[in-house]
Amino acid sequence: MKKGLIVHKRQIVLGVMILALGAAVWLNMKYSATDGTINATDEQSSVLGDAQYVSGSNIQESSKIQDSGDYFKNARKERTESRNEATELLQDTIDDAKSDGKKVESAASQLAVISKRIDDEAAIESLIKAKGFKDAVAVISDDSVSVIVKSEGLLSSETIQIQDIVISQTGVGLDKIKILTVE
Repeated sequence: MKKGLIVHKRQIVLGVMILALGAAVWLNMKYSATDGTINATDEQSSVLGDAQYVSGSNIQESSKIQDSGDYFKNARKERTESRNEATELLQDTIDDAKSDGKKVESAASQLAVISKRIDDEAAIESLIKAKGFKDAVAVISDDSVSVIVKSEGLLSSETIQIQDIVISQTGVGLDKIKILTVE
């Protein structure tokens, strides 16, 4: 055998690597501008890492939360829909004849937790409105309570009132309470 005609695996790998490098250089030149910067479709943001909004709306407008009336209505609707779906799944588990005792017991306890959360959220919202706020939505999760209040800003006394209401209804600690405002 002649040594000059034999192609080794290393040579094949080296050839493939050179072709891949050439393709990468070609793609880089094709999609880069002549000055070496990458073409951007949005010329407003030239700083790497800046947020870019796809919809093209003004940044200030898109950072604002929706109209507060719609926001509270939609938040309640979404919360109710998700709870209804979870309740249906748990009820199906309870009603299924094939479910063993542990699954039925677990589903029943989860239903009780959901029911308790619904009652607590309604009580929190009612008590916050009774304190003079126009609207509020409370969302209780496994590890925290979030309260969204319709207000232009909260005084420290108002924040303390809301925290007191949440603690009295749920028993969670201060570090687990999140209060947000919507204008």
